[in-house]
Amino acid sequence: MNSLLRLSVAILAAFLFASCGTNVTMLGPARPAISPAAVRIYQVPPRHYEQIAIINSSAGTTWIFPNRDSLDEAFADLRNEAAALGANGVLLQEVYDQPVGGLSVGGGGFGYGHHGFYGGAGSVGGPLINRRVQAIAIYVRR
Repeated sequence: MNSLLRLSVAILAAFLFASCGTNVTMLGPARPAISPAAVRIYQVPPRHYEQIAIINSSAGTTWIFPNRDSLDEAFADLRNEAAALGANGVLLQEVYDQPVGGLSVGGGGFGYGHHGFYGGAGSVGGPLINRRVQAIAIYVRR
């Protein structure tokens, strides 16, 4: 039983770590790095820009409902990655949820009293969701 619990925890940890992180696919040459504070996030393409890279970032894995703070952290990761590539902008492409497994917690017990045996059990479960953000690191010509 103890080894089954350890195996379950190891598999859950592997799912969580595999689904986190940031992936970068280069589309063009990188430019000299800039400050992340100088990177602007665009929802609509600006008029004149060059594509530098596609960035896929994780907003973190949560149980049942993703939260707003995790999305803000993903945007900060996008800015950091884009700044390291010399991009002064990030063009948002997609924000989506990726299921990465489930989490279930249960408990139970039994005993004996003056009136005989008694027992009970309960459990709660739900999906683990990894919110992902995909964007293109761009250099906007002004």
